[in-house]
Amino acid sequence: MLTLAATACGGGTSTTPTQTPAAKQAQISFARGSEGNRHIFSMNADGSGLKQLTKGTGTNGQPAWSPDGTKVAFSSDRDGKYQIYVMNPDGTGVKRLTNDSGQNGFPAWSRDGTKIAFASDKDGPSQIYVMNADGSGVKRLTNGSNNDYAPSWSKDGTKIAFDRDLGGVNFEIFVMNFDGSQLTPLTNDPHGDQFPAWSPDGTKIAFFSDRDGKPHLYVMNPDGTSAKRLTNDPGIEVLPAWSPDGAKIAFVSDRSGGPGSIFVMNADGSAIKRLTNASAEDRDPAWSPVSGS
Repeated sequence: MLTLAATACGGGTSTTPTQTPAAKQAQISFARGSEGNRHIFSMNADGSGLKQLTKGTGTNGQPAWSPDGTKVAFSSDRDGKYQIYVMNPDGTGVKRLTNDSGQNGFPAWSRDGTKIAFASDKDGPSQIYVMNADGSGVKRLTNGSNNDYAPSWSKDGTKIAFDRDLGGVNFEIFVMNFDGSQLTPLTNDPHGDQFPAWSPDGTKIAFFSDRDGKPHLYVMNPDGTSAKRLTNDPGIEVLPAWSPDGAKIAFVSDRSGGPGSIFVMNADGSAIKRLTNASAEDRDPAWSPVSGS
């Protein structure tokens, strides 16, 4: 199961005072490697043009593109514990946003780019927090005894979905208002429903679940109804990420043997294509906000 320590970041620093323009074609960023030596890479949406963005030692991961395509937020333990950072799309201009005693991860931008939701255990169990895009104004949104992870914003910015560890293998997906009010469960299954990813048009939430055995990808309505399984392979398939036009979903699978690789499929589960093929594990795919593939 995913934990805060399962994906984080580390790597070099840079000081570029000017803002880097958004990518002119669709990009997918992702993390490659193992704990202690994991870095963020980017590639074109067809798998070409591979570039390493973070350097040095440590664990880097959970990249998240800003809505305007000019920044990538990520989690890194480069300074000891996992904290949230941002960088330009080419890996320059790294800036630390959080600075506390906890483990911080799963950054997620609001659709207007002004806020970043994230998970942190700085006050006890991992909870969902939100801050301004510059790291100021940190506010706690959930306040329970269970660990909460993986926030995802709705299209209109009024709601945040996330997953909650209810103990054992039981993870469930919840939704709340952007201020933490009106907490509502969306799934209710004794197995693990995790990593909600809201579609760009706001009509679907993708997630992965082992409710039918091994973890596979599903979509459901924003109210939790009409869950539909998208993948059907003997392998494990997790961590869905929507393309900006909602036509495709990138994900991680070990269906080809070996460590996890990045795949992409149509939003209905058809036309699955493998994008990466490395000896190290690839995970945490995230699309740039530029349409195309």
